[in-house]
Formats: sequence, structure tokens, C-alpha cells
Amino acid sequence: MDKNLFRKETLARRKAIYSADIDARIIDNFLASDLYKNSDWIMAYVSFGTEIYTHDFVKKALADGKHVVVPICNIADHTITLSEILNFPDDLEEGHYGILEVRKDCLRIVDPKQLDLVMVPGCAFNPSGNRMGFGGGYYDRFLETINDDCITVALIREDFIFAEIPMEAHDKSVDYMITEKRLITCPTLEA
Repeated sequence: MDKNLFRKETLARRKAIYSADIDARIIDNFLASDLYKNSDWIMAYVSFGTEIYTHDFVKKALADGKHVVVPICNIADHTITLSEILNFPDDLEEGHYGILEVRKDCLRIVDPKQLDLVMVPGCAFNPSGNRMGFGGGYYDRFLETINDDCITVALIREDFIFAEIPMEAHDKSVDYMITEKRLITCPTLEA
């Protein structure tokens, strides 16, 4: 299975069947979960394009008193730096790839070891929580830096959980997946 072709076809399909209503149900399921309720320091990606829409989630988490941390993509070495945000969207401006990133005057650098939970974006997943990202390797590198007890969660539409996806040795999996229908505990946690 060619990874680049699979990614291209999956992203085209995602654009064709995008649904804000399904995104809202996924976010509601996440907010209702103990994963969210029991986490204080949450890394959330700021959605872009047809990713699961996280803007309202970020506002809700801030209103709930959570520490919300967002990624800053370092293009030169494909790494991620973290910054806590206090105001959404005021702390952000358009950055790399047109994605909202923290304004320089609002930087509040956070050590990845501080995190309780990381929301991990992805193009496609399989039932085991294996992930195919967007091709930059940012999250695969980043997930190497978090504590072992930090929870990783993918918010994903049911339509994008495939029996098989193209994988490479460096591709990281997640602990849980939350869809519009269910919370999935991935096999690595069930062992």
C-alpha cells in the first residue's frame, strides 16, 4: 500500500464528506469522558482545514480552568515546541501552513513532561490506534518526549478508522480514539 497515495485519497475523501455536526459529536464525547475530566494539562492542536474542529473545544477547556497547551511547528527540524495559551483566539496568529500558532508576545513555553493528555491529529487510524499523520513526522518525534503516563487521544471520525493503513517503524500509535459513536481503548492499554 503506497503511503502517499493512501494519504492523498484519504484527505480527498475527508474533504468530500466533512461534517461539522459529526465533529461536534466527537468533541462532546471527548468532553464527557473521564480522559478529559481527569486531565489538567492538555495539549490540543488548533484545527485547520478538515481536521476535527477544536476551536470550540479550546474555549471550553479554558473556561473549565484547564491548562491548554498548543504546538508550534519548527519547520527547520520538524519538531514541536509547546506554549500554554490563556486566551483563544487572541493569543494566536496565522503561522506555518496557515495554521494558527501562538503570537511571539504570548509565548509561555511548557515542558512536554508537564502534559497529562495529548490530542493527536491524524489522517487515518486503524483499530489498534496506529496512526498515519500528514507526512511531516512532527508528532512522531514529539511523542518521544512525553512522559509514559501521559495519555494520547485521537479524535477521529468512524469513516477514517481503516482495517489496515500504511505504517512505518517510526509511526506512533495512540492510547485512545474518540469517535462520534464511541471511546476506543487501544490494544496496547488492554494488555
